[in-house]
Amino acid sequence: MSAAGDINRSRDLYVAFAFAAADLLVEVEADGTIGFAVGAAMALAGRPARLLTHQPLSSIFIPEDEERIARALGRMDAGQRVRHLLLHTPAIDDIPAKPVSLSGYRHPHRPNARLVALTHASSLDIPTGAHDPITGLLDKDSFIDLARGMLSETATSGTDEAYRLTMLELPQVEQVRAQSGTLVADEFMAELGGKLRSCSVGGDAAAELGDNRYGLIHGPSVSTGTIEEAVNDLVKHFLPAAGSQVVLTASLSLDGEGISSEEAANALIYSLNAFSQTGGMTLDGLANDLKPRLSETVAQMREVKAVIDSGGFDLVFQPVVDLWTDVVHHFECLVRFPGQDSPFETVTFAENVGIVGGLDLAILKRAIEFIRSPQGKHDALRFAVNLSGRSLSHPATARQLLDITQGALDLRGRLLFELTESAEVEDLPAVNGVLQLLRRQGFPVCLDDFGAGAAAFHYLRALQVDHVKIDGSYIREISSTGDSTPFLRAIAALCSEMKVGTIAEFVENAQTTNLLKLLKVRFGQGYHFGKPMHPKEAGDNPLRGWGGDTLTWHKGLLMCRPIGES
Repeated sequence: MSAAGDINRSRDLYVAFAFAAADLLVEVEADGTIGFAVGAAMALAGRPARLLTHQPLSSIFIPEDEERIARALGRMDAGQRVRHLLLHTPAIDDIPAKPVSLSGYRHPHRPNARLVALTHASSLDIPTGAHDPITGLLDKDSFIDLARGMLSETATSGTDEAYRLTMLELPQVEQVRAQSGTLVADEFMAELGGKLRSCSVGGDAAAELGDNRYGLIHGPSVSTGTIEEAVNDLVKHFLPAAGSQVVLTASLSLDGEGISSEEAANALIYSLNAFSQTGGMTLDGLANDLKPRLSETVAQMREVKAVIDSGGFDLVFQPVVDLWTDVVHHFECLVRFPGQDSPFETVTFAENVGIVGGLDLAILKRAIEFIRSPQGKHDALRFAVNLSGRSLSHPATARQLLDITQGALDLRGRLLFELTESAEVEDLPAVNGVLQLLRRQGFPVCLDDFGAGAAAFHYLRALQVDHVKIDGSYIREISSTGDSTPFLRAIAALCSEMKVGTIAEFVENAQTTNLLKLLKVRFGQGYHFGKPMHPKEAGDNPLRGWGGDTLTWHKGLLMCRPIGES
């Protein structure tokens, strides 16, 4: 080749090198030798790039990698792109073998040559936690996010050909690790990741789900048989004597089954989490487990959505009382579903499958309607409506919420909100932004279940609120063992310093009330002050319906006089 041609080739390869972001870029001839090399060869191969020319590509790596390199070059010759094949450079003295990622494709201008990029595996530009550095497979959470996006894509494309989810259980992984050592196990896992990714949509829709379980999303043109055959061939190569085959645990269509794409994705997430956490089942049981779970989840979602859409739920109200004045500060609006003693399971399910936003908005609309009704229309009557952190994290739901509250400015000072969440809120700044808009509209905000579970102290640091409701576990303990007294004292002092009101829930007797007053907790809620109730019909004066065993009107204020107290 002429000097000018070599310069042109060098220039072209440098451009390719920049795009490849590789440590070393080589041009591999038809016989497997290196025809040209550029990059940080000393750091990766232990010798200058100019000394790599005319040497076999395999000479850079350990002998055990030679056959895998030959297969990779053959795939490039067939027009396939090889991505992140894990290889190892030889150990030198006390320096252990280094994992190296090989990617490559057929040379665009020389049919008998290949362009190969080599990169230290530890320096790959892969988001932390998103891909495994050896297999290139997604983690479960990233896989779930990808599934959600693909379901949305299916819904908006108008195609009838839905993506499919296939899940595999591969016990042979442990067998390879036990029999062949770390290097071979890494090679096996890298090849397995490549097989699964190559069968998946876009080459990156495959994940490791834990306990030797794997999942991939693929189009209808890729059959489960194709996937099974590809993985079985790999198993036979690494375990020639293995008698068992890969087990196909589940395969189902991601078609949404009559609900929205986002809801279908959330149903899949809910079912997938349940599937991946299942233990003690036979392989046959696992094979038949996921699809019924998904069908049951979708059916339950439809039931809950039907109740929400039809308004087939009721609201009851539990008083929150000023411990120092006995005046009812406000009522918490609590939802009740027909045929259920407690709404906990339904509300938690709605959170987990992503339909709690619709429930929150439906409850808010019902509450606003009630506050404006003759039974709720009094300046002394204030009402708190629960909002899930997941509702506030969802932009469309948050916009609808703010539109509703903008139309309810006549209820400023009488409508409050409680932020509730059974799981950690991921985007606290976004949630805080919505809360501050509510507060600026004139609607105070309370942080529920403070001090336990997800609502930890960092919530109070990240979210500006008017009140915190102390988790009931602390309240129960002070009247029994007293172990929580130091924590309650610290919470009350912190909130007082921050000018945040404190509410204690699960207050069930006068002794607890007195202890809370000593600890300077301002408000209480619990059976001692009244159970959740609905005001009675009271003829010409609907407000009288709030009177009962513990509640009575006095000089325009609703007072609480617990039974047995003067």
